[in-house]
Amino acid sequence: MTALAHIARTNILFLNWRDPAHPQAGGAEAYCFEIARRLARADARVTLFTARFPGSRASERVDGVRVLRGGGTFGVYPAAAAHLLRNRHTYDAVVDFQNGIPFFSPLFTPRWTADICVIHHIHQKQFDQFFRWPMNTVGRLLEKQVSRLVYRGRAIVVVSPSTRQGVRTELGFDNPIYLVPNGGPRPHPAHVARAATPTITVVSRLTPPKRLDLLLRALPALRRRRPELRVDLAGDGPELPRLRALASSLGLDSAVAFHGHVSEERKRTLLGTAWLTVVPSVAEGWGLSVIEANSMGTPALAFDVPGLRDAVQHGCNGWLISPEADLTDGIAMALGELDDVRDRDRTARRCRAWSARFSWDDSSERLAQVVLEESRRVLRHRRSRRRTSDLTVFTQFRARDGDDAEHTLRTVLRETDRWTRQGDTFRLMLDGCDELRAFEALRRLGVRDAVVRLAHRREQLVSPDTRDPDTSASGRTGDPPPGTVDRRHPA
Repeated sequence: MTALAHIARTNILFLNWRDPAHPQAGGAEAYCFEIARRLARADARVTLFTARFPGSRASERVDGVRVLRGGGTFGVYPAAAAHLLRNRHTYDAVVDFQNGIPFFSPLFTPRWTADICVIHHIHQKQFDQFFRWPMNTVGRLLEKQVSRLVYRGRAIVVVSPSTRQGVRTELGFDNPIYLVPNGGPRPHPAHVARAATPTITVVSRLTPPKRLDLLLRALPALRRRRPELRVDLAGDGPELPRLRALASSLGLDSAVAFHGHVSEERKRTLLGTAWLTVVPSVAEGWGLSVIEANSMGTPALAFDVPGLRDAVQHGCNGWLISPEADLTDGIAMALGELDDVRDRDRTARRCRAWSARFSWDDSSERLAQVVLEESRRVLRHRRSRRRTSDLTVFTQFRARDGDDAEHTLRTVLRETDRWTRQGDTFRLMLDGCDELRAFEALRRLGVRDAVVRLAHRREQLVSPDTRDPDTSASGRTGDPPPGTVDRRHPA
């Protein structure tokens, strides 16, 4: 049985700054709602509390999720606190999305509520781009010292290994951290017709941290080498007027098309015809735009910075360049790799294979595991079975009695541990565990002979039973052999 099958009738509150209908919604809102509606589909009672915006309703039901809106850009925080205080005995779990500043839900919920904080990326260095003193200092204080105190001992969910590292080193959290990656669209069939000439498409919120001005400034030199090069920029945001003015001042009016906000169908068309997408961000929590482009067979070029170094596997679904490198040279290198149609087709296949490893169904299952594990833990004791290790151990063993071993695993393992069975052979991924603790656990299970090793970052990030898109890039983990019984999410 999956965790989603056990989450029915659980009352869950999602707290997020915006919802997908908000004019400024982006990847964080997609993550929140794609998971929320899947939990609702599994018969969980899901409420999303978010900021109200002009023309929006205070309350409505969308895809099975009850959406409540209150306050504005900053007023949503006291409005959410008031809602929690009025309904403090209603919710079994609160999933608090920290977009720079969290909602501090543990201050307003009883001790038996499972409070889970989701962090996409660290904002410490970005507050200066949006606020002046003293608000930038207040923002850093709330994200770091105050959050560390309020969420002490609570579960933290991150979307990538980069964010997990930032939570440890920049914020100084010693909480148990669970990895729940972004999903993505299903890969598009391979018969998408590419543009006849080099084309770069970027679909993004147009904000200062995205640094799309770097792309525009690189174009004059690139067009001297490739006069036919075109760029499609899709998206809206506060940077749009400045980017339009910059393009005109650089003489790029005929080379750059600004499409504004586009539909999903139009987004897929633009990405499907492109040769390349470019992500010059200073940092990301993950890189959803990379996976969306990959699903259309389009590779990405990005700087080797947090989040993007997880989403882009160099030489597989795109290329990473040093943060100090010249973006012009990086784009020229990537386009050179794609000059031949056979190279473009080969890269497109790797991109689709990589994007296929991420699905919102899997992300929802993994968050449901965290909700169930934390709900059961707080009923036992808030500080029981604390997981401070960020390691994951892979182990494989052969049981004398497979059915008996399966029964034991179902009883002993946590919701967040994953395992598969083929006959009497079992493969386990034990999260928050080092080799010593893994050996101790196996001894308790009666296993005397097992393969035990640390799992690498990619094994922690993606489903363990999907095929690696590029053997040469990182080594193949392989599909489960015929007859494998998938028990990645035990009951």
